[in-house]
Amino acid sequence: MRADRDRWEHRYGSRGRHAADPPSQFLQTFRHLIAPGPVLDAAAGDGRNSLYLARHGHPVDAIDISFTGLQYLTAVARAEHLPVRALQADLEEFPLPRDHYAAAVNIRYLQRTLFDALKRAVRPGGIVICETFLIEQRLIGHPTNPEHLLRHGELLSYFEDFEVLAAQEGRLETEVGPTYLGRLVARRPGARQICG
Repeated sequence: MRADRDRWEHRYGSRGRHAADPPSQFLQTFRHLIAPGPVLDAAAGDGRNSLYLARHGHPVDAIDISFTGLQYLTAVARAEHLPVRALQADLEEFPLPRDHYAAAVNIRYLQRTLFDALKRAVRPGGIVICETFLIEQRLIGHPTNPEHLLRHGELLSYFEDFEVLAAQEGRLETEVGPTYLGRLVARRPGARQICG
């Protein structure tokens, strides 16, 4: 959607060039579960999680609607010789490959139709790491639109057919302070992968 793209272009364009925000603490906690191989960072923004994963040896496909955010990510990845492929695309329309990734990461972006695509995109034995805002977040900050906020138990409901390795909901401490979040790490059934 053009309005979404324009909003993110403005956000990343107004930040100036700086070091990317720190990677998700939740991702850092569970990175050890990711087997060697390519990782998808869905809604990568300016690459805080993509850069973290690439610095730990994973080839990363970073997909985002914002050209400006991906431009910054690409510049850093090139300067550091990191294995990152930045793809500008609207995740509501972009077809993800099937059975391809060792892991799919979706941090602080909610598109409910994306969950099934992420599940199909990981290999058997691969994992999905999700973290996004709960409905109570509107009481203390952004986002405020209920369409961009999870209901309690909703994230788990999308992964009933996966092995849930970790899940949390509530007001949680994050790299930016207290935030209402739903978090999940789930493994696709099938052959187990050796983790890195």
